[in-house]
Amino acid sequence: MSESRAELSVLGPSTRLTGHISGKGGLRVEGRVSGNIDVTGPAELAEGASLTGDLAAGSLDLGGELLGNVTTQGAVVVRANARLRGEVKSSEVTIEPGARVALRLDTPFDFEPEFGKR
Repeated sequence: MSESRAELSVLGPSTRLTGHISGKGGLRVEGRVSGNIDVTGPAELAEGASLTGDLAAGSLDLGGELLGNVTTQGAVVVRANARLRGEVKSSEVTIEPGARVALRLDTPFDFEPEFGKR
């Protein structure tokens, strides 16, 4: 079993939590959180889950609703039924068709050489 799999915490669908969550490893949220999340591994907000607060994680798979800022070292994936409002700082962002987003995006990118030519 990999280290990240061994250190996955889950907040179930009936969980309502107010406060700061931090830790090593990953976190899957199926319920509702009001407060900031700071984990070293991957974070997942399942469909129907919500977070009102900032999130810092290794990566993010968003299927629910997030109202706050996101900072990851890895990829952010915003699923088709997800909602995201805030600032996203990440090395890679994917937004599936159908997702509802209102965000400021901070990610490195390179223009194709012909992009700036007229």
